[in-house]
Amino acid sequence: MILPYIIKSAMALALLYVCIIPLLEKETFHRLNRILILGCLIMSFAIPLVHFTGGTNPTVDMVRQAVQLPEVLINGDAKEQSVWSWADIMTCIYIIGVVAIFTMTVVQTVRLTRQLRQCEHITDNRGNTIVLTDCATSPLCLFHYIVMSRDDYANNRSYILTHEQEHIRLRHYIDLIILQCAIIVQWFNPFVWLIGKNLKAIHEFEVDEAVLNKGINATQYQQFLVIKAVGNRLQPFANNLNKESLKRRIIMMNQKRSNRWMMLKALFIIPVATLAVSVFANMQTQQSATKAYEVVEVMPKFKGGESAMMEFLMMNMKYPQTAVKANQQGRAIVGFVVRKDGTVSDVHITKSAGHAVLDEEAMRVVKSMPAWEPGKQKGKPVDVKYNVPITFRLI
Repeated sequence: MILPYIIKSAMALALLYVCIIPLLEKETFHRLNRILILGCLIMSFAIPLVHFTGGTNPTVDMVRQAVQLPEVLINGDAKEQSVWSWADIMTCIYIIGVVAIFTMTVVQTVRLTRQLRQCEHITDNRGNTIVLTDCATSPLCLFHYIVMSRDDYANNRSYILTHEQEHIRLRHYIDLIILQCAIIVQWFNPFVWLIGKNLKAIHEFEVDEAVLNKGINATQYQQFLVIKAVGNRLQPFANNLNKESLKRRIIMMNQKRSNRWMMLKALFIIPVATLAVSVFANMQTQQSATKAYEVVEVMPKFKGGESAMMEFLMMNMKYPQTAVKANQQGRAIVGFVVRKDGTVSDVHITKSAGHAVLDEEAMRVVKSMPAWEPGKQKGKPVDVKYNVPITFRLI
């Protein structure tokens, strides 16, 4: 299901953000901070996709065929009118949000593109396209387009072109595309919006540093930023002058460069990423390497016999409603071990039904079985392997 993946991804991003971003956001390592933020975004989507198996490998005895119990048949009514579960409702709300944000992004981009086509175009000395508008607008760059008013082109061309050309040279538009994709997928997660705010601020820090390194007077440049910071456009892929981060930008421009040793704080991402993987990755635990017999002198016995065990499984097994709605059927073989104390352990899927939801239901009920009478070999209780086939069929 998509919902568990999205939730894990959102929680992974929250963990990465809380643990890593505050460490370096006040330092002057703008390129490193940019890489870390993009890394957090990408890792948050990759971590839930990681699959690894924990535990030790089974012994040779565990690999051999276990005793197979009679087949359990679980019938489901394909015509049954199912009620939406909370998971269905949440999934529906999530999809509506994704569609809404995606549609808003497309509409804003198309609207701006149409507006730009109607304006005068000039090519600058770096091959970028300068778009001149008749209305007063805050300068911005969109991919390889630099948008400014005719008045700015006549009076403030040097500052604006230097600033926006640096955005393009540093390929900040690629970051914004990645960010907008993350926002569309995780629109409900406040941390994706916070990380976006940090990323855009870092873009401005990086550009301001590059502009000042070209020899432009810092005081005059800062005065220009104050004058032009008239508001923030809602264009998803545009870098623009805005007043929201202006105070931070001026502070950062006047701040003494951080000691390079402070960059070592970035290594903290390694244990945090490891923690995120251990918490949010998909883990599949192998059965333990305990020696288990196939056949013993006195076989384990479910209290009441095989018929009682079959009745227990059939009474407690529920055909998953999601499988009914998706018309999913199949035959799963569940393996398990009856321990010396009669408890059931090492429950695993020997053969999948072809649908995870059916496999999970089969394992859930087998795990819930009460204690058996343990098997014995030479008068001593021992572990014994079993398999039980469970067929899910819609009628």
